Amino acid sequence: MAVILGFLAMILLGVPVGYAMVLAGFFYVTLGGATVALTFIPSAMVSGISSYTMLAIPFFMLVGEIMNGSGITRKIFQFASAWVGHITGGLGHVNVLSSMIFAGMSGAAVADCAGLGAIEIKAMTDEGFDPDFSVGVTAASSIIGPIIPPSSPMVMFGIVAGISIGSLFMGGISVGIIMGLLMMATVYVIAKKRNYPKHPKFSRKEKWVATKEAVPAILGPIILIGGIFSGFFTPTEAAAVAVMYSLLVGVLVYKHLNLKTIYHVLEVGVENLGMVMLLMASGKLFAWVLGMEKAAEVAATFIFSLTSNKYIIIILLNLILLFMGMFMETNASILILTPIMLPIVNSIGMHPVQFGVIFIFALMIGLLTPPMAMCLFVTSKLAGISFQRAFKAVKPYYIGLIVVLILINVFPAITLTIPKLILGTAF
Repeated sequence: MAVILGFLAMILLGVPVGYAMVLAGFFYVTLGGATVALTFIPSAMVSGISSYTMLAIPFFMLVGEIMNGSGITRKIFQFASAWVGHITGGLGHVNVLSSMIFAGMSGAAVADCAGLGAIEIKAMTDEGFDPDFSVGVTAASSIIGPIIPPSSPMVMFGIVAGISIGSLFMGGISVGIIMGLLMMATVYVIAKKRNYPKHPKFSRKEKWVATKEAVPAILGPIILIGGIFSGFFTPTEAAAVAVMYSLLVGVLVYKHLNLKTIYHVLEVGVENLGMVMLLMASGKLFAWVLGMEKAAEVAATFIFSLTSNKYIIIILLNLILLFMGMFMETNASILILTPIMLPIVNSIGMHPVQFGVIFIFALMIGLLTPPMAMCLFVTSKLAGISFQRAFKAVKPYYIGLIVVLILINVFPAITLTIPKLILGTAF
């Protein structure tokens, strides 16, 4: 266990997670933890990134960047404004609905913050909303992205856990809808209390115009989700289709994409891809170390020594996920914790799809929780306010998020009904 403790020490000292996992594997091999040659290290790392299914991750990451540069995000915002902008809270509801639609294409929280967030925060502050409120609802709604399919974190979890990615996607639909409704309820209460503005109700003609202009944008999620659920293409193929579709819409329909914009999009995409590839490669090596050290068995023995009560064990797992989400990047948490937690979950009889959704959801709350809180960092910079003010603004949304987390733990039907209906006995 000395190497694992060394890994944790490196994390506390600020060593990037990817490098820490490689170093942990290197020291484990060189210090005699296993009788393998040093050449095993690059071999294990290469095997970690040679999965066909894993191609979905860079593709979905790229989709978010393309949508932000192609005008698709603005059309989604205008469509949502036409339909819910008249409700008390106005653009706050537009913000949430836009994130739900955006989620159906990119499935990435930070991409939502960076793209839609820039449009939403400016529009809200221009209409008289406090910057703090604008940042709070933008940051909170962005974490719907990885819950409503498609979802890059769910792809990662499915690969590491060896379970159906399509089932995970289906399990996230109802959870994402519940999240959106509770966030809109929170927006309504705050807006009512502070007397925030709302749009006049759009006429039927205006709604029709906004909807017609947004059809190419909102048709993307329908094509993707419909294609996956009908079995027409796999989640990996869906990711490639999403890239091609968003490029075609950006170039031929909205005409916002040109060679210079496409080059910038690809440049950002490659930078993000490099980070994920390093994590996946080093994660495979570190997973081998965890396996050799029987980390899953040790963790299970420790937890069951504390209690044999299924519900207390579930609470402990949730608390660990919430804690890790506060300090560690999502993909790194998936790579490290999944091999340890999944055997425990199986032993208490929880369905892996239910746990997968819980796993991702709890980590997403970490994107709003200091000290990491990537979504808060992005949105606070967009609005030009301090990180402390942004955290204070997002606090009211924790109530709804914790309620959803409790619900999906207590009621398996929330995450399992749609997969059962679509897949039947195959599920």
